[in-house]
Amino acid sequence: MKKLFICTAITGVLLSCGPSRFVDPLKRGEQAFSGSLGGPIINVPGIASIPIPFTSLTYGKGLTDNTTLYGSWFSTAAIFGTFQFELGATHRLWKDEENTRGLSITPAFNIGTDKFEWNTKIWPQLDMNYYWKYNWEHQTQDELLNHVSKVPNMLYTGIGSWYELAGKRAHDLPQTTRVIPMLQVGHDLNWKSWTFSTELKILAPFTSNENVVTDYKSILGRYGATGLYLGLTKRF
Repeated sequence: MKKLFICTAITGVLLSCGPSRFVDPLKRGEQAFSGSLGGPIINVPGIASIPIPFTSLTYGKGLTDNTTLYGSWFSTAAIFGTFQFELGATHRLWKDEENTRGLSITPAFNIGTDKFEWNTKIWPQLDMNYYWKYNWEHQTQDELLNHVSKVPNMLYTGIGSWYELAGKRAHDLPQTTRVIPMLQVGHDLNWKSWTFSTELKILAPFTSNENVVTDYKSILGRYGATGLYLGLTKRF
């Protein structure tokens, strides 16, 4: 299991990306800490098909009401010798007058360094998400009638992509894949200052998952990998 995990952490770093960050940006000056758990689903011989239990820790702060800056550290990858960070910003492009629907974009950079040979790579990333906020049954009738709730739950869906800058891949072979697309759908269950998030990703949907080191599982069969992520955020 450890050998498999190390191999995945090093060679599968593109598929170990985290969930979407701050789809609905924080308010100006608002801060948040979050932790996430999950990754692509793989077949572990003799055990089961499970999401890789990668963890990441994220801090974000609202620069304006429409823009949130954030940084993430992939804590599990560090244990196995890969120091990986994500630096980015989420910007709201549009929202309706009731602030129930919106569109946001998240440019980011992922930086990874292994401690064995101290090789460093940078992968730009770009996500775009459409979200819809809705009222949850724990709200009282008065709150619903007077529209006083400020913490509705949220559904979102979007697309994303990682960009490979290196000209060579493993074993000094030419790099043939420059863009790695992703599709995601997620849900935020909100309380006054806490959020529980779930997200399902389809990673690299046009790339064959056959004849690779790790046995990735995908809802698309022979293509890509399916990722599952859980997260908990505290806003203050």
